[in-house]
Amino acid sequence: MFDKEKVGYSFPAFTITIERSKIHELALAIGDENPIYHDLAAAKAAGYEDLPLPPTAPTIFTFWGNTKLWEQLASVGINVARVLHGEEEYEYVAPIAANDTLTGVTTIVDGKTRRTREGSMDILTTETRYTNQHQQHVLSAKTMFIVRE
Repeated sequence: MFDKEKVGYSFPAFTITIERSKIHELALAIGDENPIYHDLAAAKAAGYEDLPLPPTAPTIFTFWGNTKLWEQLASVGINVARVLHGEEEYEYVAPIAANDTLTGVTTIVDGKTRRTREGSMDILTTETRYTNQHQQHVLSAKTMFIVRE
């Protein structure tokens, strides 16, 4: 059962530098051939300072940047072996491009326990607020985790 007193708890900050090669690799992996994700000249011709971040890229920030998230969730009593990904939502506040360094702080913003026929499940929502190297808020990412009991 989720400890509701953990709502509002923030984990330590993490950083990730957005690399041009990673933007290119992600676009290749998802089959996006738009040249703005592969070629600096094309990105600049389209009005970007550098290769822009593809819209769903923040999903990978958890794996590239916040490599301790699973340990952090376990530290507040979440059984990470029983986690299902529920939902992801992004709010872009300012452009993000190659060579930006983002700092993310993940906070537990909601948590509840729901009864099921088999017992119960916890539904946990986190929000990660990202600022860039200029301390400008650029992105908020919400993630819902379902923890099967």
